[in-house]
Amino acid sequence: MFKYKDKSIVVDYENGYLFRIDYLSDRELKFTSLKERTDGGPMTETETYFYKELADDIFFVNWVEEAGVVVSQILDFNKMEVETFMTWNQEDARGKRGYLVNHGEIRFP
Repeated sequence: MFKYKDKSIVVDYENGYLFRIDYLSDRELKFTSLKERTDGGPMTETETYFYKELADDIFFVNWVEEAGVVVSQILDFNKMEVETFMTWNQEDARGKRGYLVNHGEIRFP
């Protein structure tokens, strides 16, 4: 069982993105942008996610958004940090996939 099920976190990324993530169950999360998005992404979406505890309070979390964006995170609740890798279809990119690697801080709302 995911330790943070029925809990919420706020993720504040270095690039200015700010999201609230609500872990609705062991398999469903809802993310909500807390700032207006300029990248065309959704303001809120509910997704099925996968998680794996890698070490005490360190989790790998992954989901695929409706538009096909793949989000993979390492959540370190010991340091209250997150590393996120996102990838999406992009015809002019190498392998036809665009990507973003982003670091952020985690806090509880």
